[in-house]
Amino acid sequence: MTQKQLFLVLLCTLVSGCASKLTPLPESLSIAAAPNWKVPDFEKLSKTIIAMDQSIELQQYITQVLNNNPDLKSLSATAKAASYNIKIANAENRPRADLNLTGSRNKDVLKEIGSTVSLGMDVNWTLDLWGKLSDDADAAQHLADKAQYDLQQLRRVLIIQAARLWIEYRGYAKAEKYLIDLNKIQADLVNYYQDAYQAGLIPFSYYQGAFQVGLVPYEFFLDAKNSQKRSQSRLRETELEKRMVLQLMNTLRGRSPVAELFVGDDFIPVNLVALESDIPATALVNRPDIQAAFSEMRAFRRLESAAHKALLPQINLTASTSKSGTTLEKALRGDLIWQLIGGLTQPLFNSGQIKATAKQKSAESEALWWQYQNTVLKAMREVENAMAIDNLLSWQIDQKQAEFSDSEKKLSSAEERFVDGNLSLSDYFLIKIERIESLIELNDREVRYLKNRLDLVMALGLPIEPLQDNGHEEDSHEKS
Repeated sequence: MTQKQLFLVLLCTLVSGCASKLTPLPESLSIAAAPNWKVPDFEKLSKTIIAMDQSIELQQYITQVLNNNPDLKSLSATAKAASYNIKIANAENRPRADLNLTGSRNKDVLKEIGSTVSLGMDVNWTLDLWGKLSDDADAAQHLADKAQYDLQQLRRVLIIQAARLWIEYRGYAKAEKYLIDLNKIQADLVNYYQDAYQAGLIPFSYYQGAFQVGLVPYEFFLDAKNSQKRSQSRLRETELEKRMVLQLMNTLRGRSPVAELFVGDDFIPVNLVALESDIPATALVNRPDIQAAFSEMRAFRRLESAAHKALLPQINLTASTSKSGTTLEKALRGDLIWQLIGGLTQPLFNSGQIKATAKQKSAESEALWWQYQNTVLKAMREVENAMAIDNLLSWQIDQKQAEFSDSEKKLSSAEERFVDGNLSLSDYFLIKIERIESLIELNDREVRYLKNRLDLVMALGLPIEPLQDNGHEEDSHEKS
């Protein structure tokens, strides 16, 4: 075979190894920015949506969570391990050198004993002509980026979860105080009806629905007792819910559920800030989960490219040097023997395993591409839902505040009428109960509003890191 024919055969072999044309890397979704949403300072926007920095105790608790949460510690170690994969992948694209020292001692049939000592060094280098090793290194880099974004996302989730639990606990604490007052008033009302019953002012029966003058209907007494039982049940449920939230707060900071945690009266103020109705998805670029999904998709695109390039020939260079002798000293003084070997490996037949692997990576990268788009769409939906709920809760808070203001005026008027003798004690108690019920409903709407604002901060990917150097030790707010 002539050199020309040998060259043609070699060229055909190289061309046959190419699997297919590689698809280009997809880019992120192109989304036009809305003109009504131009916020250069996202940190300022985050503080406008919810003033978490105004609660020092909350900042201290969040710091404890970030310092001691087991899930965060575990994921931090995982991200650290992923960063070393970059060094491992880059090392594959560089030469390797190994030092060899061997010694042997043998005895032949003539019972002559001989020994040999060999000292050498081997250098191996795989030439990355097609960029397969570079693709593997890029994939490792993107996966390491994904691990870092996952770590950032978990920090954000823990901060939001800690703040939500804090708000829930404070809401239950306020509701508990209101329910205690409500139980006291209802107990006074039941006692009043009880005294009236014992005094004979409550009839057991009356005719044709006409009440006798000066008598209290017996149904009022029964309703008051039933209302008292319901209020006692609500109080016990609130106490249980508060205790369960406290257990979650302890678990979140890596402590025993029964550990003690002091939560004072410091509370995030309710700030009804009107937000723009149009928020473009470009604001979501700050979300670590979207960045993690994009990095993972890019990593598998690089792995797909490397899988296709595995069908191409690989060229290896090996250089070795050695010295030998009967002893180590003679081996060091002996003549240097070296050799340089170049090799080419072209996959020809492997039952379609390499091509199947390449197609598998293509399918995986396509699946991740659609998962990335789904993540973006879900993020947009989360923002829109949080905005809609924000508007609804803002309107409800306004309504509840108006109702509470009316109940305050009604109670003030009732106090004057009661002092003047123009209002019965039972009606006065009922008006006080109505005021406390308004307080409980208003507190519930404020808690839901603050929690939804936290969801909006999370959905927009706004900065929510706790304050640093607040002048308190980590466990300073724990009390026995």
